[in-house]
Amino acid sequence: MPPPVYFVQHLSGHDERLLGMHTRRIDLAHPAVTRIVAGLQPLDRIDLRTCLFDCHASLVLGLRHRIAEAEAAAQGWRLFDADGVLCCKRFPGDAQVIYPQGHPPQADWARALLPGTGRAARVSAASPHAGGR
Repeated sequence: MPPPVYFVQHLSGHDERLLGMHTRRIDLAHPAVTRIVAGLQPLDRIDLRTCLFDCHASLVLGLRHRIAEAEAAAQGWRLFDADGVLCCKRFPGDAQVIYPQGHPPQADWARALLPGTGRAARVSAASPHAGGR
């Protein structure tokens, strides 16, 4: 089974939604989740949810839906790996997806749902939001 993926959608102001997305049960007390939540203070403005999927394909579709939902509403989003490390993000002022690690993730799910993650992707490590959210 694929490892969990954590998706943060920025709703308005400091309101944020952390979605644990996986094909099996997610422990919200897991160190990766704790690491992500530590950067999303104040905690009372965070909506923690777990989204379970029956297979890898439905997980990818769920992520694609969440990203499309955030972008259609002109909201920022961030995607974290199973260890709670930021993989990529995009905020309303960003022209493209930002990869803080300097390169697109190699996972198949990333290529399936994020625009510009193929070989010809232009990678940007600079963003107006690079130091923060």
